[in-house]
Amino acid sequence: MAKFSVLLFLCEQWTVLVVTGTNVGLGFEAAVHLAKLKPKRLLLTTRDEAKCKQAKQDVEQRSVTNNIEAWPLELGSFDSVRKFADRIESEGFPINAFIANASIATFTYAKTQDGWETTLQVNYLSTALLSILMLPHLIKSTTASDTARLVIVASDAHFRANKLKGVANWPSILGKLNDEEYCTASVMKNRYELSKLLQVMFVREPASRLPNPTPVSVTSINPGFCHSRLTRSVESNLVMKLMVHVGKALLARTTEMGSRALVHPAVEPSERDRHGRYVSCVEVAEESDYALSEEGKEISRRLWEETIEILAKIDPRVNQIISQHLLAR
Repeated sequence: MAKFSVLLFLCEQWTVLVVTGTNVGLGFEAAVHLAKLKPKRLLLTTRDEAKCKQAKQDVEQRSVTNNIEAWPLELGSFDSVRKFADRIESEGFPINAFIANASIATFTYAKTQDGWETTLQVNYLSTALLSILMLPHLIKSTTASDTARLVIVASDAHFRANKLKGVANWPSILGKLNDEEYCTASVMKNRYELSKLLQVMFVREPASRLPNPTPVSVTSINPGFCHSRLTRSVESNLVMKLMVHVGKALLARTTEMGSRALVHPAVEPSERDRHGRYVSCVEVAEESDYALSEEGKEISRRLWEETIEILAKIDPRVNQIISQHLLAR
């Protein structure tokens, strides 16, 4: 049984936390949990100013605290991600823990204003860009006794991701996944699962390139199947809506229960034991066999190289951060 620690108590009181996607579902419940811990500052993000105002008000009401800020962040726009990073930098906002929670699930192929399939950009590319841009701020907050935390909310859905058949012959993995001709109805039905596999693979790459001992614990986590609003866009027809509702009634955790999985790696000790790992039910677990296979490891390596090449064109800070803080592997 864990014992009370004055040092841990003080660390929690001085911690500055950032959670993305907090106006509904898991992100909102996680924000309430974190607010009740009375951190020094808690920063919430939602897609626009109106939702920011509402999320801040709702979390304050549930947690009875007022040290909360809310900033707009739209992951469907690289420009919004850059502006968010600019604001963090200009205000000198210290970050001890960053929880990248925002995701979408849809069966419909559509492109963002940046020219990327929406799920691919929101769940993977923008999350990767945001994670890299936050690294210097996390590293700056690290102390000898407390490692900063970067938590990416993945899912056990990555076990159900389709294998990328013929990937060895694709000139570009992300280019192929973005191609409208490739993204048939059957491919799009598995797009959310695939995006979660990409997140799990992404976590391994910066984790393996950070110094040892690491200044930032990078973790992917699985909150489980929950009563959240993530499925709202796939409930577009009566059959899907019925299937989702029956599945939730039989199997889903409460959103509050699932949100604890987000909070745990952001505040609990032994963070270095979770570094670079996939965590499920607040325990380190193995990723899917496909992710752990030789093909999966090669895909992970290629994805990292492609991702950095793409993101460096979006924001020049990416290459600077990589060269300054990450080691060649």
